[in-house]
Order: sequence, then structure tokens, then C-alpha cells
Amino acid sequence: MSDWLDPEAVADYLGLAEVDSRVTLACDAVMAQVEKLRSDLDFSGSSEIGGDIIYGSMLWASIYYQQKASPSGFAGYGDSADLVGEVLGSRKGDVYRLIGLRRPLTA
Repeated sequence: MSDWLDPEAVADYLGLAEVDSRVTLACDAVMAQVEKLRSDLDFSGSSEIGGDIIYGSMLWASIYYQQKASPSGFAGYGDSADLVGEVLGSRKGDVYRLIGLRRPLTA
């Protein structure tokens, strides 16, 4: 697996002063998932990965990171953390669209 998702960029997006192990683990998990789901793309580093995929992956890693930061999994009105001015869990549709995945359908 190549390092196309920068943990420092994710930490900066989250407003963290430095990268910790949770950021690194979230980035590793997202990179593995995106590389599996988008097997049509070359993630070996020999080609440029689109900014939409990188940004969607940053959002996804931020969601993973936040799951431990508050009791409900995402910062809300009752939680003290103000996370990037929004609840990241509500961005799932953006993540799917940016990464190029179709939304899951329910029957």
C-alpha cells in the first residue's frame, strides 16, 4: 500500500496540533478500503490520484477518528468538542460521491 493519504493533512483538517496513532490508523484503514473498493485505479504511486478521491478519503478518515472522540461517536450539541463546524457523520454521501462509489441501496 502506498502512502497517498497524508496523516498530517487529516490532522490539520481535524484541527489537531500533531498526528497521533488514531490519525495514522484511520488513514491506514481508509487507504485499504479505498484501494479495495476502487480497484480500477492505480495506487502504486506511478499515477496521480485525483483530488476528489484524496479529499473524500480525508473526510472518511476524519469520521473514523471522531468515532472515539465523543460518546455518540460524533460531536454534537451535547458534546464539548466543536469539530470543524459540522458533524462529520453527516458527510457520508459526500464521501461516497468524492471517492466515486455508488450509495448503497436498500430493498
